[in-house]
Amino acid sequence: MLSLLPGNPYGVFIRSFGKAHAFLAQRANSAAFNRVHHISKNDLPYLDAILDWYRSYDAVCSFEIIPLLTSPSLLWHFAKRGLYQSGFYNVLYGLPGTETARFPHIDIRAVEPEEKDLFADVYFTSFGVSKTSANNYVRDSIRTLIDISSNQCFFAFIEKRVAAIAVLSVTQQIGYLGLAATLPSFRGYGCHKALLQVRIEKAASQGCQLVVGQAGVGTISQRNMERLGLRLAYTKVDWTIYSERQEPNSFDPFNK
Repeated sequence: MLSLLPGNPYGVFIRSFGKAHAFLAQRANSAAFNRVHHISKNDLPYLDAILDWYRSYDAVCSFEIIPLLTSPSLLWHFAKRGLYQSGFYNVLYGLPGTETARFPHIDIRAVEPEEKDLFADVYFTSFGVSKTSANNYVRDSIRTLIDISSNQCFFAFIEKRVAAIAVLSVTQQIGYLGLAATLPSFRGYGCHKALLQVRIEKAASQGCQLVVGQAGVGTISQRNMERLGLRLAYTKVDWTIYSERQEPNSFDPFNK
């Protein structure tokens, strides 16, 4: 997303190592953005080259590990090179439903292009992210979600007040239930579940054959997904390179 900003201000690069794909936002320098996806046990010969590539930019990084693709040897080499397990997420899947969602006390509508700042403000407040210049890259990445043609971004309102946000991304007949956040003062009103059901219905209306999403292990988000028929596919793990310069982030712009 940051790569879509004019002039590439955050120095975004993407590089492949075997079948692994490494993403770098040099000026953001956050393991939430500097991530390696789809690495498998067959990519072990590239591990040092990947780490050297990030080091050449003085950047921290993390690896997203899918159980089916890994091996004890790969994880052992992660530990040997100073990486540690930094997070767990459940990936869920289901079939899109066509039943229209009804929530009498919640109004849901699409986000307008001129509402990017409000959309980002809800995210910042919901996750307790400080609005400092150091976190400008987070704000820019959230605002850019609205500009991507495959995305549909939503507001949920309670009594005409913005209460929550969510994103649906549609690619190749798969609907991804992306970022969702609810303001602290509106939690417990059903906004997350309502936004889930609306997005699932939207995915069905656009011909999606599958919906997928991810949530923290054992969270309300996971339970809401399961109540709407999604099932657990697998639990993925993040491994992050140890750095004395940077404590682990308390937020993740993509996986909450």
